[in-house]
Amino acid sequence: MDSNDFERVFKRNNKRLFLIALSFTANQYDAEDILQNSFMKLLKTKTEFENDEHIDKWLTSVTVNESKNLLKSAFRKKSADFEDYVATCSFESDKSEDLFNAVMSLPKKLRTVIHLFYYEDMTIKEIADMLNIKQSAVKTRLCRARKQLKIKLGDDWNDE
Repeated sequence: MDSNDFERVFKRNNKRLFLIALSFTANQYDAEDILQNSFMKLLKTKTEFENDEHIDKWLTSVTVNESKNLLKSAFRKKSADFEDYVATCSFESDKSEDLFNAVMSLPKKLRTVIHLFYYEDMTIKEIADMLNIKQSAVKTRLCRARKQLKIKLGDDWNDE
């Protein structure tokens, strides 16, 4: 992969992958580290990719695995900088910001499946395979997350 290809892949994926990592860690700096590790693995891989979609799915999988590995690490920092990160974000509307905050306030297991399902358009089977859980567990987590979001967002909740 030459530098132009890498730059194109990075621009296409960096925000999306950052949000995946952030959904796991709720920590801007950890998410940035995960993003960096994921792209370093892309540079080092010998994998032959069929097309852009294959690269994107591979990077998503690497990012999820890097996130899970960080959470297992005994050296994980216990910092709470999420509010600092949110302060730097720009949202299209107050509803977008409220939804983001509501999703990020969910427990990690629920937040992760919501992000992968709605923001990454992954199927229940793809999520189950990526997280190494049963499809029924993904469905249960989605259901629980939706219920919690409905409570948090009240009239603003739209399950679509």
